[in-house]
Amino acid sequence: MKKLLPYSTLLLVAILLVVAESDYLYRAEEQNIFLHTPFFFQQTMVAAGGFLTWVGAFLTQSFAHPMLGASLLCLLWAFLLWLLQLAFHIPRYWMWLTLIPVACLLLTVVDLGYWVYYLKLRGHLFDATLGTIVAVTLAWVYRTLTDRYLLRTLFIGVSTCISYPLFGFYGLWGTLLMALLAWNIHSRHRIADTLLAVLSILLVPLACYFWCYHETHLTNIYWTALPVFVHRGERFFAYNWPYIFLFATTAVLTLFCRKAGVAPTARSRYMQTILLAVVVLCVAVGWYKDDNFHRELTMERQMEHHDWQAMLHTFTAARGEPTRAMCMMRNLALQRQGHLSSDARRYREGFARPRAPFTIHTVHTIGKTLYLEYGLPNYCYRWCMEDGVEYGWSVGKLKLMVKCSLVNGELEAAQRYLSLLRKTDTAKAWANEYDRYLRKPTLIMTDDEFKPILPLLRTDDFLTSDMSQQEIFLIEHFASSEGATPEQRELANFYFPYYINRPRYVEK
Repeated sequence: MKKLLPYSTLLLVAILLVVAESDYLYRAEEQNIFLHTPFFFQQTMVAAGGFLTWVGAFLTQSFAHPMLGASLLCLLWAFLLWLLQLAFHIPRYWMWLTLIPVACLLLTVVDLGYWVYYLKLRGHLFDATLGTIVAVTLAWVYRTLTDRYLLRTLFIGVSTCISYPLFGFYGLWGTLLMALLAWNIHSRHRIADTLLAVLSILLVPLACYFWCYHETHLTNIYWTALPVFVHRGERFFAYNWPYIFLFATTAVLTLFCRKAGVAPTARSRYMQTILLAVVVLCVAVGWYKDDNFHRELTMERQMEHHDWQAMLHTFTAARGEPTRAMCMMRNLALQRQGHLSSDARRYREGFARPRAPFTIHTVHTIGKTLYLEYGLPNYCYRWCMEDGVEYGWSVGKLKLMVKCSLVNGELEAAQRYLSLLRKTDTAKAWANEYDRYLRKPTLIMTDDEFKPILPLLRTDDFLTSDMSQQEIFLIEHFASSEGATPEQRELANFYFPYYINRPRYVEK
């Protein structure tokens, strides 16, 4: 029964992920893309660790249904628990120690916050888990091989040459684990194995850099397949700590676990309890718990489904001062319900800064959808294109570009993006549904999704810079509207007072 307790703990983790992070996991999938095309595979494989990224992007699609994705992730963690015990022969009395690497992997998923919009590594929610499984599997295979004929030594060299191109840093990590394991099991050739492992770690990435992976910078060849927490040239090392503890924990397990365990004493049980309490505390502290961030995610998802009343309910239930992104989505919900001028004053304003280590601009988060809903499809399209080039293409961006093309009457462009979405697993049904607008374009004029947008379109077809300050740009846009339609006049009348006091409303 005690041996099963770590596995049963993962069931609680899966439930907690679904309950607390459902919208976050859904958004992570929308920021991801996986195409069933040879070109997508070739494009992913241009860097070391490309295969790991390819598999991670494929599995991330499961978060389209958060319960499915969370269950799959926890099943992989359960497999890792079993693999750690198998590879390092952890005594059943110490099985709880295997939860420490899993706790580190959990933190790599739930401590990101706004990074979910900015990380450039595809499949990052699964990459660390898959990479750790690969590294531990290499150590297990090394342990099962015999010392005869230098099989273990040969395996170190061959596995590094194969695993580094496929799994990047995690292949090198597996090589280091084999070198540490050689001393744990007292291999006859442990000195030779250690020297070969060190040489392989140093030389294989260099060889791949000069002969294969020219696009990777020389300073990054040893860290490929790891997320890089850099924004506008500034590095944020605090987000690397879960990875550091993960690698340190697996190294300790490799060095000190023995094949035959000794039943723990009362003192060792006490120390183990303290250690687990510290791990639980670290997870609780590291878990990103910003209420405004989660409400932004919820409101963004409700906005995409045009559930305006639910958006207002989410806004009013906020515990603290709301962010400007929440207020902008609230105003859109009121405008869609025809209550903007009459009811907006009943809701509190908020200027809370997003809880992130860098400046967050709404154009990178919910702003693209807001531009489309407010009748500025060109600006939505422009930011989808810019963010696609800077941070990578995603299902969410392609969906918005389809809608922008339909609103602008650019059916050929819409067809192009729908063709891409049909090559995914999660957006294929969505693409087939929106294909009806190509077959019968007049539906755009009467459809409930596009009908509220069309009266907000203006005849002036040009594109200027919003300086990443979306709210003040929208206020100026509405205040300068000629009011050709009742919807445009309502927005102009509502936002004109804010236009007079616009310095106060510069995005923070």
